[in-house]
Amino acid sequence: MTDVTTEVPRVRPHPRIRERRVAVKRNEGRRRLRILVLAVTAVALVGAGYGATRSPLLDVDTVRVRGASETEVAAVLAASGLDRSPAMVDLDERAIERAIAALPWVASVDVVVDYPGTVEVTLLERTPIATLSAGEGVWALVDIEGRVLQHIAEPVGELTRVEAPPAGGPGTTVDESTRAALRLIDALPEVLAGRVPGVTVDATGALRLHLDGKIPVELGRATDVEAKLVALATLVQKADLARVRIIDVRVPTAPVLTRG
Repeated sequence: MTDVTTEVPRVRPHPRIRERRVAVKRNEGRRRLRILVLAVTAVALVGAGYGATRSPLLDVDTVRVRGASETEVAAVLAASGLDRSPAMVDLDERAIERAIAALPWVASVDVVVDYPGTVEVTLLERTPIATLSAGEGVWALVDIEGRVLQHIAEPVGELTRVEAPPAGGPGTTVDESTRAALRLIDALPEVLAGRVPGVTVDATGALRLHLDGKIPVELGRATDVEAKLVALATLVQKADLARVRIIDVRVPTAPVLTRG
């Protein structure tokens, strides 16, 4: 058998069609090149932008601290990390505020980041209301919330002295029975203000204040404190306390004077 091969004549495209195909391929090549250039440019811009944010030019250059009377500026910088001149874009105002608020004297704090390189820190500090023991030979300043502000060598004369379980270190909070004594001091009416140099909290949590430093006043547990103080204020204004040895206002509607 004889093999038969059929040869198909090659058809050459019309010159115009060939030119059209070449033009299409060239356009596709240019489009791919433009896409590549745009992609490379975008990457370069992102890299340059990231590099710029890490530049020393955008580090924290200036920290302004306002309201720091008892709080050392160095402690504010260390607690917040601002002493390390971090990048401005890395700053988290709320996190910085929480860190600074943990310092003993700080009641509240506001942080404002001001580009290109400034951070403003505004503090509101706590006010001591009493002095209490923090151990042998050591005293603590505490505020109305029971926050221990500072350890000192001697009690502060103008502050009420609280006899209670020893306070912890600066930044800690005293126990609830001691906080009740602090609230008692804060609630003293005007007629008693300045006449109560000391308050005692016994093992049961009962409160006793020392009127004029010499007459013990029994208040019992920290309930109906306002009524008890009103009863005491009334006695101070109307009763003869010359020979009074003890005042008992645990039942505010029936106060008892023990003379001797």
